[in-house]
Amino acid sequence: MTSPDASLSTLITNLAGEIPLADKVMNVLACDFFMPMCMSLSLLFLWFGTRNPIMRVKNQYGAMCASASLGFGNLGVHVLNRVTEFDPWPRPFEVDASARQAAEIVFYLPSDPSFPANVAALTFGAATGMWFYNRRASIPLFIIAVVWSFSRVYAGVHYPLDVLGGAAIGIVMGGFSYIQMRILWPLPAICFWIARKVYVA
Repeated sequence: MTSPDASLSTLITNLAGEIPLADKVMNVLACDFFMPMCMSLSLLFLWFGTRNPIMRVKNQYGAMCASASLGFGNLGVHVLNRVTEFDPWPRPFEVDASARQAAEIVFYLPSDPSFPANVAALTFGAATGMWFYNRRASIPLFIIAVVWSFSRVYAGVHYPLDVLGGAAIGIVMGGFSYIQMRILWPLPAICFWIARKVYVA
């Protein structure tokens, strides 16, 4: 069985190999290091980079929620794939020649399940967690989530539907993290107070 949007995936992966510069850019964007570093630096900037004390506190609580959402998003994908062994279809490069060529040019051949896309769950979860505290600050995080997810589709390792599934998990986990922070209050405030005392907030 292939994903219902296999034709859209093929349309995108056919772009690989056409423009060498685009392939090099996608190689950087799709890798396991560059976009996570961008998201980490964005959260670090939001944690320390605001002089307004009220906005700084909002950003720091947002970064706490984003980090929790990232973790819960990863947990959600792990439970779905490993515990329930849900694996509805093979990755694009396993069934489509253009996707395999794209993966060999841009990325590599992962062996874990295609659905849902873990990168989408992580990044959309983090962006959603920040959205609850500072919507403007969440915009760069959502951009990172979209770009990283698209690069994986371009690289032939995920279908667009994989990305949508991962994004849905991330958004739900972002909301879950926000609710947990409200339920567990004042525990987040205590953690924040400790961080202030050791000069990391």
